[in-house]
Amino acid sequence: MTQEAKRFKDFRKSLGLTQYQIADDLGVKQDFISRYERGTYTIPLDIVKQLYFKYKLSYIWFFHGYGKKIVDEIPRATIATDLKEVLLENNILKEKIKVLEDRFERLDVSIDKRIAKLERLQS
Repeated sequence: MTQEAKRFKDFRKSLGLTQYQIADDLGVKQDFISRYERGTYTIPLDIVKQLYFKYKLSYIWFFHGYGKKIVDEIPRATIATDLKEVLLENNILKEKIKVLEDRFERLDVSIDKRIAKLERLQS
């Protein structure tokens, strides 16, 4: 039995589903689930994707055996907070860019004055 087969069975059981129930949810026959769990059949990637979309199965846990079985959903509050931070950082960067543009403009004027002075000295 492969590690993926063991994890498939472990995941199904952790959800409290029978082979028939998960087969119905995945649109396959129960005997396929049995063969996946015994390692007789390789578990197709599309089945793993369905497990992710339907039950939030973690790919990392399924294929590598570490981490959580189920992917945590990101709370909306966290997303909103992250967006606010990005917008704030964006405004800070805009202010810094404006300061740099002003410095470059003054430097450009200073360089133009020095070039003009050098040209007068040469003539």
